[in-house]
Amino acid sequence: MRNISDPIEVVCNVDDKYARQCAVMFTSLLENNPDDMIIIHVVNTYLIQANRALLTDIVQRKYGCRIVFHKVDDEVLKSCPVRRGDYVSVTAYLRCFLPAILPTSVHKVLYLDSDLVVLGPLRALWDVDLNDKALAAVEDSSSGSPEPLVRLRLPDNYTYFNSGVMVMNLDYWREHNILKRLMQYLDEFHDRIRENDQDLLNVCLWKNRILLPLRWNMQSGFLKHRPACRRYALMKSREEVRHTMIAHFVGKKKPWHNNCVNPFAREYDRYLDMTEFPEPRPVKATVSPVFEMFHSFMATLRIGGYYRHRTMESYGFSAR
Repeated sequence: MRNISDPIEVVCNVDDKYARQCAVMFTSLLENNPDDMIIIHVVNTYLIQANRALLTDIVQRKYGCRIVFHKVDDEVLKSCPVRRGDYVSVTAYLRCFLPAILPTSVHKVLYLDSDLVVLGPLRALWDVDLNDKALAAVEDSSSGSPEPLVRLRLPDNYTYFNSGVMVMNLDYWREHNILKRLMQYLDEFHDRIRENDQDLLNVCLWKNRILLPLRWNMQSGFLKHRPACRRYALMKSREEVRHTMIAHFVGKKKPWHNNCVNPFAREYDRYLDMTEFPEPRPVKATVSPVFEMFHSFMATLRIGGYYRHRTMESYGFSAR
């Protein structure tokens, strides 16, 4: 029986391009949180009825939780810049508008990207003390790069965070009119923005955020040779990866793409097998033997951009 007295409220951006991957993410989330009532808020500018039905069936019929759809007029995004050819959609900015999109009865949310899998219970993450802060997030796997700090005029010792997993204090956002602050910066300095909403959140909320342990957003970059993160984060990642609760497939190569050799891709496939789809079911991606050999060879040379190991077990992680 799920605990309905203190539900976890999850939010995600979903469009038709990512709806089936989001269904796998929902399955991993609900499989690993059987004791908590999960209320999932789906924010979108457009989602076809078939995909709405797919997500509703998984959340409500199969797992007995609740899903709420929030349709947003895409006019709100007309001033939000994205790079030409970027794999990240302009709808990523919708997470900046959540305090205005969601009803005021929703005080706090856990934002989750669609390109991740949940590998453990999230109650401890949900209960994090925001201590009068706007949000809590994990540092980005490129946090060691000075480029965004220089470009965004942030302090040299600032730790840049990833916006794919965030606990957001919506009451704080509303009280301090954070959305207005974000839009003012975007209007005045839009030329500085390269990483879309992630840049915007970092530059406007750098004094109003809490950093979380890496286990809550284990990004692909932490698993590679010569990662671009801070040295301290690299040392912590060697231990944190053993306790990964959320595996995040950042970058262009996702588990549903052929020749994705992310060690956590097998976990994605495991939850894909558990997900109920109307026919035709999504097909599992494959890795060609030639690509596998090439990657293994490059990894033995300890070349940056290649995974240190090919299996989760080699990192010390055991599937739950």
